[in-house]
Amino acid sequence: MKGIQHIEVSNRYAKYKFDLFRNITIIRGESGTGKTTLYNMIADYTRDKEKSGVNLSSTAPCVALTDSDWKNQLGNIDDSIVFIDEDSKYISSDEFANAVKNSSNYYVIFNRENLHNLPYSINEIYKIKTSGKHHSLVRVYNLSEKCELRSGKASPRFLPDVVLTEDSHSGYQFFDAVVAKSKVKCVSSGSNSAVFSWLKSNADTNAVVICDGAAFGAEIDRVTKLINGTRCVRLLLPESFEWMILKSGIIKNVDSVLASPSNYIDSAEYFSWENFFTSYLIEKTKDSYLRYSKAKLNHAYLHDSEAKAILDVLPDYIKPE
Repeated sequence: MKGIQHIEVSNRYAKYKFDLFRNITIIRGESGTGKTTLYNMIADYTRDKEKSGVNLSSTAPCVALTDSDWKNQLGNIDDSIVFIDEDSKYISSDEFANAVKNSSNYYVIFNRENLHNLPYSINEIYKIKTSGKHHSLVRVYNLSEKCELRSGKASPRFLPDVVLTEDSHSGYQFFDAVVAKSKVKCVSSGSNSAVFSWLKSNADTNAVVICDGAAFGAEIDRVTKLINGTRCVRLLLPESFEWMILKSGIIKNVDSVLASPSNYIDSAEYFSWENFFTSYLIEKTKDSYLRYSKAKLNHAYLHDSEAKAILDVLPDYIKPE
C-alpha cells in the first residue's frame, strides 16, 4: 500500500480526523488523552460494522488487531490500516517487526514506550489534540526546514568539536572527508541505538549529530532528554543521507518524488523511507558520474559544487575547506 491515507471516525461522543503518511505511525499520550477511545471505536467497527454506532470513512480498510492470536489475524489482512492497542505486548518483539516488514499494511500503534525493533520516523510520532468532541493528531517533534531539532544551549555561532553520524558507510565517509582539513573530528556511532551511549560518554563535547530521521523514532526521546538544557549539541535529522543528495538538486527530475514520497513508497516493498531513498538514488544515478553506492562513497560527491549543494540541505555548521 502507498499514498496518504485519510481517516475520519466518529460516534455520538467523539470525532477523529487525521492523515497517515507512512507505514508506521505511533500515537503517544497519557491516560485520558483519547488514545483508548480511538482504538475502541475502530475495534467496535471491526467487530460490528455499522451496528456499532461508529461511522468510519477511510481511503483504505481499517482494522483493529484484537485477537490474542495476532499472527493468524494479521496473516489475513492486506492493504489495510491496522490499529494496535498499547497493551499488546507482542509489538516489541522481533516476530512482530518481521510481520510488519513483510506486510502491505499501514500500522497505527498506540504506545508510550519506544519500539526499538521498528524503524519509524520522528515525523510520525503523534499526540492527540482535543477541542470539544473533535480530535486530531499533532506531531510530537517538529523539525525546522533545515532538518534541525534544536536542543541544548548551543549558541547561534555554534562551532562543533565533533560531527557524529550513526551512518558508518557513505554518509560517514562524506562528512569525514568534508571536515578532514579542519580541527573538527568525524566519528560514527555505528547505529541509531549507539548515539545515546556516545553522547552520554562524551558529555563535554560540542557535537553536531546527524542521524536518519526516517528511522530514528525509537531513539529520539532519550536523546533529546539527555541533551535538553545541558548539552551544546545540534541534532540534525534529515530523512537519510541519500535523501540529502536527492534534495540537494544535483540529481535531476526527482522533485515530484521528494514533494510527495508517500505516493511512491510501497509499504510492502520498503520497511522505511530510508530504504526507499537508497534504492531510488542508486537507480537514478546508475548510468551517470554520480553513480551511488551505499558501502563506498563515489568521490564525485566530494567535488566542491556537489559537496556544497549537499551541505546546503542542512544548517551551516559544517563547511568544506
